[in-house]
Amino acid sequence: MPESEENKHEDLPRVLIAHEEVGTLRLIREALENFTPCRVDTTPNAEYAFELALQREYHLYMFGLGLPVIDGELLYGLLAKAVPCCQGGVRSCPGVIYLADPAHSSKAEILQREARVKGVLIKPLTVDRIIAMVKGGTPLKGGAEESAV
Repeated sequence: MPESEENKHEDLPRVLIAHEEVGTLRLIREALENFTPCRVDTTPNAEYAFELALQREYHLYMFGLGLPVIDGELLYGLLAKAVPCCQGGVRSCPGVIYLADPAHSSKAEILQREARVKGVLIKPLTVDRIIAMVKGGTPLKGGAEESAV
């Protein structure tokens, strides 16, 4: 890959997605990479997501509420405290979109009241809903139709 194209990709906003189901991770990753100008990191492991979030600067997090060991709400709470301390120049943690099963709908209503929560996507997920939620809550404006050459 030419150096100018590498730099172009480095400037794109980055999204971190942690969810227990690999199929869901793949759907969201492919939707975002194909229809928004962003880079996406995915993992089914909350501990690894925590490590990634401390190593790189992200513009948005998407966490599953059903993650084993550390659920998405706890993971985001830990990152909200750790990211500003670990990343020089970063004053606050980016917003989060939670991914939930229909069984978590009452918890989702409560979480949406928090200012840093950009939204909650309840399954079943569709590409349209994913893109609309991400574009509505982040600086990931534009899309395939605007970036087409």
